[in-house]
Amino acid sequence: MRILALSDEPSQRLWGELCREALSGVDLILSAGDLPAKYLSFLTCFTNAPIVYVPGNHDDRYLKEPPEGCLCADSKLVMVKGVRILGLGGSLRYRPDGVYMYSEKEMSRRISALQRRIRSAGGFDILLTHAPIRGVGDQEDLCHRGFECFGPLLDQWHPAVMVHGHVHQSYAGPCFRRELDWNGIPVINASTSYEFDLPDTPDRKEPTRWGLRQLRRDSHL
Repeated sequence: MRILALSDEPSQRLWGELCREALSGVDLILSAGDLPAKYLSFLTCFTNAPIVYVPGNHDDRYLKEPPEGCLCADSKLVMVKGVRILGLGGSLRYRPDGVYMYSEKEMSRRISALQRRIRSAGGFDILLTHAPIRGVGDQEDLCHRGFECFGPLLDQWHPAVMVHGHVHQSYAGPCFRRELDWNGIPVINASTSYEFDLPDTPDRKEPTRWGLRQLRRDSHL
């Protein structure tokens, strides 16, 4: 499965006349947050690939105007084309009024609330977040630190890949690394845009439909 991951800054290549050509061959689009709703809605007009998103820390506007034609996976486990996607949007709290900001304890509680659903589904294949793991692709300033609780979540369920945003490619400059590793699990920074193939996992079980919300294109969500 060919996946296009997006986050933080719209791609000029995608938000323009050549969008359809650029999306050719893409099977699934994942948005890791902090992108204009109109941008994601625009992409739905040029591809049959489902678009699944989580909100970033700057996406309070999604509450009033969410991306049209896209599936929100925030605090959910969704199945798209047989792939189980666990979504955890938002960043570490760095100011008191952020809607999509969480303390480490709050994010841990969100994960705990999803554990029963994850078990029912037999695990998940993709962890889609806005923030990175603490110490893996994050930064030292409070605004861009990752969550420590993401690491144990990956260790427990061993998904095929984690996709996140929040840390822009421009922040790290020439030192930017698109793909890192957490105990053998690829951790991909989706900054602007990046295409990859869904990795195979040797112990991947057949996805179940129990407790999962599935994307149905013919029902217009």
